[in-house]
Amino acid sequence: MVATVDGGKCAASVAFYGAGTGDMDRKGAQAAAGPAMISGRQLVDHTPGPVSLAVLAVLAVTALAALRYLDQHVAQAGLWIFLGLTLTTGFFHGALDIVLLQREFSGTRRLTTAVVLYAGSAMLVALVGARSGWLLILLLLVMSVWHFGEPYGRWEQGLRNRLAWVQRIVAGGAPVMLPVLLSPAAVQAVLPAAVALDAPLAFGIWQTLAWLWVGVCCVGLAAFRRRLLTTALVLEVVLVFASNLLLSPLMAFSIYFGVLHASAHILRVAAKVRRGEAAEGSDDSPTGLVQPTRTAVVVTCFASLVLLIVLIGYLRGMSVSAGEQHGLLNAVIVALTAVTLPHLVLVSRHARWLGGARSG
Repeated sequence: MVATVDGGKCAASVAFYGAGTGDMDRKGAQAAAGPAMISGRQLVDHTPGPVSLAVLAVLAVTALAALRYLDQHVAQAGLWIFLGLTLTTGFFHGALDIVLLQREFSGTRRLTTAVVLYAGSAMLVALVGARSGWLLILLLLVMSVWHFGEPYGRWEQGLRNRLAWVQRIVAGGAPVMLPVLLSPAAVQAVLPAAVALDAPLAFGIWQTLAWLWVGVCCVGLAAFRRRLLTTALVLEVVLVFASNLLLSPLMAFSIYFGVLHASAHILRVAAKVRRGEAAEGSDDSPTGLVQPTRTAVVVTCFASLVLLIVLIGYLRGMSVSAGEQHGLLNAVIVALTAVTLPHLVLVSRHARWLGGARSG
């Protein structure tokens, strides 16, 4: 099933995700990227021909049809897809943060301090989320808008460039705001399993943020008109809209997060690793990937494989009760929210590097 989704959407993620990186010093990006790393704007400029687009469209429609069938005919399909993709590709894309940490913090002492701060911030968010369900949802939504819109421009750039700021909110908000607008009843049905008694308050907060997002989209469209609607932005939002229209909220978010978002990040980091740019200072003089980083990548791959094997074994075991399902969903959402904070900070700090431009 994951292979089917990958065939239909992973290829599209390369073209859709990271569209805003063309606003990040395009000339510097082209000089630094070379043939092995292309910025988001270059991807748009090198859009495949009509035949390739038709093939991608057919694959995407086929994947959506297969997922819709699973959603309607397999009990709790959305839950299991969410758990499966979050614990595999989602975990793997986050665990690659070690590459970014090693790039920025040289030396054992500095790297150890950074890892402790990383883990400490994650534990703090986890404690807050475990005690307050509505605050957990609020944090997850706000951080998701920030993080999912990252490729459309750095935030410090957005403060000077209102167009990039609006594009980032539109793209980052679509995966987390459209579910509550298109399928409010389904979201209300899932929330009690995720946040228990805080579900009504969490739903109200979610709806309020969603309508604020719609307002930003409308104001942005009125202010910037066609300049706002870049090819990549339109394609990404349309894809997210279609998946939320046809699939359950959990299934739609799982596909975006586990396939489009995670795979795009993995490909960006992998491109840098292949070019030997993960070591600190490699932007000026690429010297190859340091051995600790290679080891970290191997360990990450192994850990992801173990998680996948454990998950498959668990699912093939005895039937899971409703209480266990609720516990699993809550635990995964708390963990996901917790690691999102240090992850988005790291990615934001390295956005220019990941986008292909030289760090200035």
